[in-house]
Amino acid sequence: MSRNHRELGFIALVSIVIGSQLGSAAFVLPSQLAPFKTIGLLGWIVSVSGAISLALVFSDLASHLPKNGGPHVYVSKAFGRVAGFFMAWIYWIISWSSNSVLLVTTLGYLTILTGKLDCFQIVGIEIMILFAITLINIIGMKFSGFIETILTVLKILPLIFLPIVFFMFFDPLYFKISIKEAVTNGDTLTTISQTALLTFWGFIGVECATTPAESIRNPKRTIPRSIIIGTSCVAIIYLMNTISITGVIGFESLEGTTAPYAVVMEKIFGHYSNIAISVMAMIVCIGTLNAWTLTSGQIAYGAYKDGLFPSIFGKINKSGSPNSALLIAALGTLPFLALEQFHSGGLAELIDMLVSVFIYVYLICCISYMRLLKNWYPKKKRLRKLILSEFSIIFCIFTLSQNVISSLIVLVIFILVGIPIFLKYRKSIKESLNY
Repeated sequence: MSRNHRELGFIALVSIVIGSQLGSAAFVLPSQLAPFKTIGLLGWIVSVSGAISLALVFSDLASHLPKNGGPHVYVSKAFGRVAGFFMAWIYWIISWSSNSVLLVTTLGYLTILTGKLDCFQIVGIEIMILFAITLINIIGMKFSGFIETILTVLKILPLIFLPIVFFMFFDPLYFKISIKEAVTNGDTLTTISQTALLTFWGFIGVECATTPAESIRNPKRTIPRSIIIGTSCVAIIYLMNTISITGVIGFESLEGTTAPYAVVMEKIFGHYSNIAISVMAMIVCIGTLNAWTLTSGQIAYGAYKDGLFPSIFGKINKSGSPNSALLIAALGTLPFLALEQFHSGGLAELIDMLVSVFIYVYLICCISYMRLLKNWYPKKKRLRKLILSEFSIIFCIFTLSQNVISSLIVLVIFILVGIPIFLKYRKSIKESLNY
């Protein structure tokens, strides 16, 4: 990609980092954490620590290897082209398949405004939104980055303003629950691990700023700053919202609802406030959908440039957007949308597993980082980086500890699906990657 296509600056990149992480999780995590009572707050502390450490790892990786594609670049450098292909393949699939959840969530809130829709109407609107966002990204990354900046501002403002309002009605008595009451099965460590996995859902996308690296102005400086600042902002927003919502209605009320913001808003402002919440939720989900659509295109294009994906993923238009890769990802999302309509609950369970697969991606990247450190830093400067990588690895293993078997099954399925593609194009895959 030529230097003319280096369209993304600091503000746009921070917006992508925030936009990719700050999604539908903001609207469901308070309820999902409610059964764990105060342990949920400990889960937040663990996941925030892990997210920041991963942000620092990806920042350093991107500063040394500012190449499109993100994770596969680092794994290829550390372990070779075969590992690089499967990392790119797995990461590409989860980048667009999880978009189906964002679309389903968007339509769920839209029906509050429109009334009940039949399954064909729902799928039709989902497809329209999906291809509208795809078109925005095909027009160009500069335009997509501009749209993402607007959407990020629109979704950050209410998520900052509402907690301030909620704190005015805050009752600290709701938090007077002992750790013993909150622990499941008498095992505190297990419970913290469960809540850490739940809360980390909100930080999926911490690495998104690395995928369009070649399209970023001054990537070695811009990417690290964007990842760290963006992730820190997301952490603050999630904590403010979870604590303030709980302080208004308490854990028991949260356990009985799937729309915590609507319950809190109705308690404070009355019945019609759910309309405002519906609009806010749709903006949040569409903003995240845009960020991940941009990311999926860059993953596939970066893999093609490194000789890991077939040539169809390398076709770009005049604005430098990988239009074929974006269209393929959009088409790949369609079966997931149909599955959600005809298999209620099945897709949600699958996406739960995809979150764990994301963590496997982060784990492998951290291991790659540890392997590459000896080439980048002298022994005296390496210790701090090694501690960072070890902490990140421990965090990934800790959060996966409650979901190992099921998530491994999904990971193996993804690998098996990719084997025929690898075998067919193995002759065109470069034997060495020059980073």
